[in-house]
Amino acid sequence: MRYIIIDADGLITNAIEWDGEAEWSPPEGCTAIESEAGSPGDSYIDGAVVLAPVLEPEPAVPTFEELVAQATSFEELKALVAAKIA
Repeated sequence: MRYIIIDADGLITNAIEWDGEAEWSPPEGCTAIESEAGSPGDSYIDGAVVLAPVLEPEPAVPTFEELVAQATSFEELKALVAAKIA
């Protein structure tokens, strides 16, 4: 059976397989709840697993050298730099 380990703040800190019978107890201050849902980083609020938000990665900021390589003229380079600074 799958159990999620929840800390005192409701954060899921781990997910484990446990038969529910072998001698084991969750870490101090934590609770183990049988659940097929939930992973470390998610939360357990009012009896339900709340998935952690998936953050979109920040787009990479091109280096000056990359902007120079993209530009075909000095005017285009100035425009590229201005667009990246804004």
